[in-house]
Order: sequence, then C-alpha cells, then structure tokens
Amino acid sequence: MNEPIATRVTKPTHNRQQLLKNLENSRLARESSRFKNYVAREKFMTTLAGMSPEDSQRYIQWHKYAKAGLSPSDRVRILEISEKAPKIEYLPGKTSDSILAISKGDRPNVEKVYSPDYIGFHRKQFDNGATRFQKFKPNVDYQDGLVGDDLGNSFWLSTKDADIIQEIGKGNNRLYETLLGFDEGYLEDGPLYRLDVSPEVVSQKGVSIPSGNEKGANSWWRPGGRTYPGNIPEGVMQGISTKKGDHTWHAVN
Repeated sequence: MNEPIATRVTKPTHNRQQLLKNLENSRLARESSRFKNYVAREKFMTTLAGMSPEDSQRYIQWHKYAKAGLSPSDRVRILEISEKAPKIEYLPGKTSDSILAISKGDRPNVEKVYSPDYIGFHRKQFDNGATRFQKFKPNVDYQDGLVGDDLGNSFWLSTKDADIIQEIGKGNNRLYETLLGFDEGYLEDGPLYRLDVSPEVVSQKGVSIPSGNEKGANSWWRPGGRTYPGNIPEGVMQGISTKKGDHTWHAVN
C-alpha cells in the first residue's frame, strides 16, 4: 500500500521592510494631499483679502461655476452679465449694509435708497422684456392666476440675461440653481418653466428694484437690484397675471 504523499505548500514570502515602506509612503501621500489642500485654501483666502468686495465675489463665483462644471467660456459669459450691468449708486448715507440691517417690512422705498440715475438705468435693462424661471407650472386658478406671491409681487430677470442663462443651463436644474442662486435641490428634478413678459407689458406694469420687503425676499436677498450671490440684475413687477395673458410660458427641459 502506497504511503500518502504530503502536499507541498509554498510558504509566501513577505518583505516586511517593503510593506512598512509602502505604508509610510501612503501616509506621507495622504498628509501631502491634505497639506496641498490647506495651502491652496490659504492662497485662495489670501487672494480674496487683497481684492475689493466686488472682485472677491466674482472670484468666488468663478470657482463655484467651475466646480459646477461650467466651461471657462461659459463662466466668462455669466460673469460678464454683472460686469456690463449699471453700477449700483446709493444716495448719500445709504449702503448695502445699512439697508440689510433694517428688518424686512421696514426697509425704505427704493427712491430713498438709490440715485435717480441708477433707478432709471436699472429699469432700462428690461426694455426688451422680462423673464423668470420657476418650478411651478403657471396656473390660471392658483392665486387667481397671479404670478409670484399672494400679493402679486414677482421677481424677474431681463430677457437678454435669461437667454444667456438658458443657453448655459442646458436644461439642468442643478446648473440653474447655481446660476440663479437657489439652494441645491430647490428646483427639484421636475420640469422647469420659463415665463416671458413682452416689452409692452413691462412698460405698462412697470419694473423696479426690489426693496427687500417683498415676501420673496429671503435670506439670500441683497440690496441693489441684483441676485445673490450671482450678482445678476433682477427686478420686481406687480400684478403679472397668467389668467389675463400677461406672459407666455414654456418648459425649458
């Protein structure tokens, strides 16, 4: 009877020194990565410290748009909107901070905050029409067809600026949120609707710089007639009615 042959098992050989070296290199790489992130952030903050408030905001938005996936050319296009907009002019003794310090509901009328020239320049931006994007489908029955809050106040962009935003947004609700300054997820994942008001209706209804007393003026609102943080010109209109046909609308995605 043959004796069983023992199975040969090759004992694995481990280079302990090499393993320790690999672990050390991995640790150093992680620390180096964290250090680089720290240095990058330190450089970012140092750069901001040397800028004017306007330039620092543009710099922040540039990086925010890059993170959202916008191409350099699209980032330039969206930032040029604020660059080309009329410069905000306050009356003597009025500043953005002084208006923000006043409680909502008690803020002064825009005529007591901004220069007459700036009010006129701001209004002129809407000569070719006004546009807004919203997640709610226009409804002739809701609020008796009024757009915006139950008092009929609604926020609008110039149609020219809205066209650029739509081209860059490409039907992506997350991009629209970034471009319009909404919290992530605010527009949800359903259809997004574009409402357009003709120049004739804008002229009839009138458009003004938001005072900050509107129901829609939330914690993101800033004085000056600009969105925040995107700094895109915006105006408020009153009494725009879906039921009366004051605007057209369609889904953008």
